[in-house]
Amino acid sequence: MRRDWNLTRQLVGLDGVSARYGETVRQSLKWWLAASALVAPLPILVTATQVPAAGAAHTSCHAPRVIGLTVTAARSRAKSSNCELRLSGASAQMPKIQTIRAQSARPGVLTKLLSVTVNPLCPGSANLGLPPGEPLLTPGASGLTTGLFIEGGAFIYRSVPVCKNLVGKSSAGTITVTNAVGVAIANQTPLTAGQLLEVNLNAGQYTITGVFANGVTARPVTVTIPAGEVVRRDLVLDVP
Repeated sequence: MRRDWNLTRQLVGLDGVSARYGETVRQSLKWWLAASALVAPLPILVTATQVPAAGAAHTSCHAPRVIGLTVTAARSRAKSSNCELRLSGASAQMPKIQTIRAQSARPGVLTKLLSVTVNPLCPGSANLGLPPGEPLLTPGASGLTTGLFIEGGAFIYRSVPVCKNLVGKSSAGTITVTNAVGVAIANQTPLTAGQLLEVNLNAGQYTITGVFANGVTARPVTVTIPAGEVVRRDLVLDVP
């Protein structure tokens, strides 16, 4: 009888141990589940912090000088300086011809974005010729301003801020100015390329003749000089 009693006590003891073990397992499982719920979002949070913000791809750069360059050259220089280039102004239809008129940041200044203004395309002849609207009058001591110009040639594109301001460059040669009775006031005066002849004259009528450096003669021009006016009147040679 005592033996049965002892056996019963042992079994009860074992049941107690099993109950405590089960409770421990259940508590551990609860803690594990709670910890898993907290840890699960961490990889997502870490990944989110590693994604760069929009627009952060371009870092600051020292602005290069691009004024006067073509759009193609400006892009290349901006790229080598690690600058983002933004175009404004005229549409860049011919980037190898169109040039840059202005830039937002001075050369060498630290910036994240370099905005530039593009000049328009200006179609025209290879030789631009004389200024439009001649004869041109300017108040001053009576006189004449004249030069030798070539106009015409192949059709080409240029790029400047204002197309209508394009004027040709005077050519080398000689110019003679005679009065109404044929007296030479300026006789075969030599001019270098880009140079104009300026002569003080009394009011009256004069004839201008010229010869280009290659020996070609320009068409003579008759001009009237008013009192108190300087007249701009050039000689021109038309070429196909």
